[in-house]
Amino acid sequence: MDDRRRFLRAVAAASTVGLAGCLGDDDEEGGLVPEEDATLSLDPDPPAEPDWRSFQADAANTGLAAGEGPTDGVERWRFETGDGIYSSPAVVDGTVYVGGDDGSVYAVAAEDGDERWRYGTDGTVSSSPAVADGTVYVGSQDGSVYALDAEDGDERWRYGTGGMVAGSPTVADGTVYVASGDGSLYALDAEDGDERWQFDEPEGAIQRAPAVADGTVYVGSTDYRLYAVDDDGGERWRYETDDWIQSRPTVADGAVFVGSNDDHVHAVEAEDGELRWAFPTEGSVVASPAVVDGVVFVGSFDARLYALSTAAADEEGPGGVVLPDRYYWRAEGVRELRSSPAVAGETVYVGSEDGRLYGIDATDGSERWRHEAEASVASSPAVVDGVVYVGDGDGRLWAVE
Repeated sequence: MDDRRRFLRAVAAASTVGLAGCLGDDDEEGGLVPEEDATLSLDPDPPAEPDWRSFQADAANTGLAAGEGPTDGVERWRFETGDGIYSSPAVVDGTVYVGGDDGSVYAVAAEDGDERWRYGTDGTVSSSPAVADGTVYVGSQDGSVYALDAEDGDERWRYGTGGMVAGSPTVADGTVYVASGDGSLYALDAEDGDERWQFDEPEGAIQRAPAVADGTVYVGSTDYRLYAVDDDGGERWRYETDDWIQSRPTVADGAVFVGSNDDHVHAVEAEDGELRWAFPTEGSVVASPAVVDGVVFVGSFDARLYALSTAAADEEGPGGVVLPDRYYWRAEGVRELRSSPAVAGETVYVGSEDGRLYGIDATDGSERWRHEAEASVASSPAVVDGVVYVGDGDGRLWAVE
């Protein structure tokens, strides 16, 4: 812990003295600025699934959408629930699935916003649904994980944990991975909900969704640590930050990218948990990164959206600090970012505490459009067939095209 604190202090100190080479100079407030000649391009036809099956689209939480997203930001429809929506939508086979603070899970037609069904739990549903093989998996702050029939909302099974299930399930290879406020990560059989194993090493609550890639489960905890767990429940490694981890990990390009309330974005080698780079922001990073074509898009409570390279700089900076190889841009003019970005084509979509959904040019960080959602947007967007779906703090589910 002492070494980690010294390292993060060194990172923060480096941002105040400026860096030569890969990153820009420091600004008037002492923070890093993007390099002036940085160029960024994305694959116009990425290998992504057409549906948005879970939080940030897939089991690795990459936030990558197939095709293009909306270019105008015009409302198609809105759907009213009974309370706020923190949950992020899943969109599968023409249906939008989302949880509500009123304790319900909703299924809504993607085309026109008509309600298809709802299922009531005994607690707030901040968890984002995951949909696989005709079943909707979702957690509730009543402490249970639910498996619901995607067609009619009938309960197939439920599993009770020892704490609130505020985070989202991740489904991979017939297993539902879900974390609980009791500090445990659970692996459940997707078919019948039987427990396969329980990982209880964390000393704090696990509030967010795990990521799953190449047979390993990655999850963060309020004990400041990021854990890598084998698919049999054994710990592979742990990496320690300097504050709570409320960001969901994202796995891409051989690394795990995660934010921390220590005001940093951390890139950790997926194989062994060694630090690849750390990037300092000026606020807590509770949003989860989207990672596309070697670029990390991530928001912070400093009211900025950042674009960084997944690769590390070749040389260490002042104090032995390793930073990203490229700092492409930062988008400003928003408020705190709790919403995690989605990327479709060359546009990044993200909600803000200022009550707006933004479409940001992925190549340079300029604003393309904004949609007034009328309440804070902590929900993370889902992008399917040129439409963005997202919830707001007043309980509206929006479809924007």
